[in-house]
Amino acid sequence: MKKLTLCSLLVVVLLVGMANIGFAAPQYKWSLASVLPETHPVHKALVYFADKVYEHTDGQVKVTVYPAGQLGQEKDFIEGLQLGTIDIAKVSSAPLGQFSKTLQVVSLPFIFRDIDHQHAVLRGSIGEKLMSDLYDNGFKGLTFLDSGFRSVTNSVRPIRKPADLEGLKIRVMKSKPLIDTINAFGATAVPMGQSEVYVALQQNVIDGWENSEPTVIAFNMQEVAKYYSYTRHVAIPDILIMRKDLFASVPKDIQKGIMDAARETAPYQTKVWNEFVNEAIKQLKNKGMVFNEVDNIEDFQEVVQAIYDKYGQEIGKDLIDSIINY
Repeated sequence: MKKLTLCSLLVVVLLVGMANIGFAAPQYKWSLASVLPETHPVHKALVYFADKVYEHTDGQVKVTVYPAGQLGQEKDFIEGLQLGTIDIAKVSSAPLGQFSKTLQVVSLPFIFRDIDHQHAVLRGSIGEKLMSDLYDNGFKGLTFLDSGFRSVTNSVRPIRKPADLEGLKIRVMKSKPLIDTINAFGATAVPMGQSEVYVALQQNVIDGWENSEPTVIAFNMQEVAKYYSYTRHVAIPDILIMRKDLFASVPKDIQKGIMDAARETAPYQTKVWNEFVNEAIKQLKNKGMVFNEVDNIEDFQEVVQAIYDKYGQEIGKDLIDSIINY
């Protein structure tokens, strides 16, 4: 009995010792900023990424996710990455185009035929090229994330043809191609931070905005913009980015762990996103949002052709053609 007790104690000591090793304090503690609330499907993917980083670095890196704009808006995140006050951020690719010109290509209207086309482009050699250019311009891109096709939502009327947008003020992100697109439709594009949109709609400062169904429900925008019209004019991906100097400063095995986590997060996020879209539409309809298809999408495509000529000169016609023909 004494031997059995002694053995039991030894096993307990060994288990405690192993547990202590497993929960050793991380060597690196990093922040991950996002404007999205915890109810948004992308937030779930960011938590997944943080867990995978911890796993792939053997507990050496602890990433804490700060959702719902706790650390500011996306422009603040980008500045924070440059200043070293934020370590990792989930932002839209759109505003990053002002820092890395080639990245503007993902914000061009109707450049992606569907989400499978977008995945093929961004998870292949073209995506690698865009990430490389982004690195040369001061940011470490980790992975692209789905953000769906953006459509016009407004409080005035259903949009069925470009003429229906005339006279409307539509909020957009700070992205030159996106601003040009909305203006080409006949509306007035109003760049504005996400945190300002609800009140601006409520007070009639703007008439509408453009985004995907999951983001509409996440911010309860159906309360201030009743009509959701499927223009599907852009499919601008989100992107997970990191401080370039921070990534370069850690050992190669840590870098590999981060990139492995990012690669695993992309397909997981796609799965979570796809599962949520139909639920988001159902919730929005139950809350009174009115959905409609446009009469003829070619009418919208026709009025933005000049944008391709403009950005062909700025970012390269070859890059644009390589995506269109992919």
